[in-house]
Amino acid sequence: MNDAILSTDNRETSEKLFRKAVNIGVDFKLKSAVKDKDIDEATGRQIMLDPLPVKPKSVKAVLDEFMKDILPYSNNFASPKFMGFPDAGNSVAAITGAILSEFMQQNLINQSFCSPSGTFVEIAVLNWLRQVVGYKAIDPDDIFGVGGIVTSGGTASNAIAMMLARENLHAQTMQDGVGGDYYLIVPQGIGHYSVKSAQMWLGCGNKLLEVPTIDFRYDLVALEKTLRQYKGSIMGVVAYVGDSRTMTIDNLNAIVKLRDKIDTGAWLHADAAHGFSLGFSKTLRSKIAGIEKFDSITTDPHKVMNVPYTISCLLVKDPSKMATVASQSDLIMKERYAFGQITPFIGSKPWVSLKLWFAMKSIGIDGYGKIIDNRHALALKLQSLVNQSDDFLSINRVEINSVAFMYAPKKLRKDVEGLNNLNQAIHDQVLTDGIFHIHQFSIPDSGVVKKDAILYPLRYMNGNPNTTETDLKELLDYIRKLGKDIADA
Repeated sequence: MNDAILSTDNRETSEKLFRKAVNIGVDFKLKSAVKDKDIDEATGRQIMLDPLPVKPKSVKAVLDEFMKDILPYSNNFASPKFMGFPDAGNSVAAITGAILSEFMQQNLINQSFCSPSGTFVEIAVLNWLRQVVGYKAIDPDDIFGVGGIVTSGGTASNAIAMMLARENLHAQTMQDGVGGDYYLIVPQGIGHYSVKSAQMWLGCGNKLLEVPTIDFRYDLVALEKTLRQYKGSIMGVVAYVGDSRTMTIDNLNAIVKLRDKIDTGAWLHADAAHGFSLGFSKTLRSKIAGIEKFDSITTDPHKVMNVPYTISCLLVKDPSKMATVASQSDLIMKERYAFGQITPFIGSKPWVSLKLWFAMKSIGIDGYGKIIDNRHALALKLQSLVNQSDDFLSINRVEINSVAFMYAPKKLRKDVEGLNNLNQAIHDQVLTDGIFHIHQFSIPDSGVVKKDAILYPLRYMNGNPNTTETDLKELLDYIRKLGKDIADA
């Protein structure tokens, strides 16, 4: 047990273990393959039902067990061939910050005695992100002037945004309880589960109003009709600034105009978990024009800024609105900068913003702008390769970094069921092989195969600066071979 707790006596051996762990992590991230082994049910159950540890083991023995029994089955999001999500998490600066935040053990629930300097680092990061999306910079007198919070992920950020929308529609619901109607407007067929879930978690009921879409954006005529029909009972309107399937950016200014004309009481929330990052780019920033007019914005730096899991930030245009969801407890210091007063669902608060502080200080706006531009160019290149082929179909138009496509031999071009079955089989084999990683989901067809039919395309979405055009060509060649083998079987 001499190595169990860090002390001056075991500093040397502890440092060796830490160095070994870092080396393991670096080796893992620099691998080309997505994973070494495909886990089967028996292996999963063996890990899951591991007997309760009774006798102590050395940390070295536990680390060796991890390397043998756990690590080989883990997906490497930092592989250049991991193309399912953009969450590479391979910024050197961000990893450095993540390591230090774990060592520092600051708790941002209270400032004065739990996180004297870390609290102000977090406020600085939130202020930087406010400026990236076009909100006003802040110089807060207290925590209620910060205009944002750091959360564990986009789901938490969206849920808190829906709570703000609820309080905006019916003031004092926090005190008086839920009563009346709380309708929530979302685009049909492309919404993120977190919004509907939040509506129900908050006791507002499943009162989702799904408005039809055109090319994965709100049908504005249908949106106007819905706003008029439910005027006065609408908790919020959610727009996607890069929906989680095709990365399509909605007509932000048009949505604001409709809300302002018909129902100024409806809260506007932009789920920009991905799309906020275009604010770093001088050439692409115009794509998110109007986002600064929304009442709240979800941002996920771990998705798009090469920052390790997890960090999401909810930004609020009017900082004073956070007071509507404030917590009151003598366990939370009622001091000027105690985050615990404005962080629903969050108790002890880790210093995850430190890794983003490191990354933004190191890479800077200009550096991130280049990363965002390059990933967009890479997606355009992949779509060009798809369009130039005679056995692939492109399903969406590239807005950010997502390419939805299907392997489509000529004989199946108009066969929805046949195309879906073939591409689902391809996706299953991709995951089993572990050489590449791509995503798959259901989506309403905008008219490529059969309008409004439900398709199951393959989805490329990448944010890794190490991915190259060669990797894209290899991906298509690999999928083409899988498709032919499956079709001929």
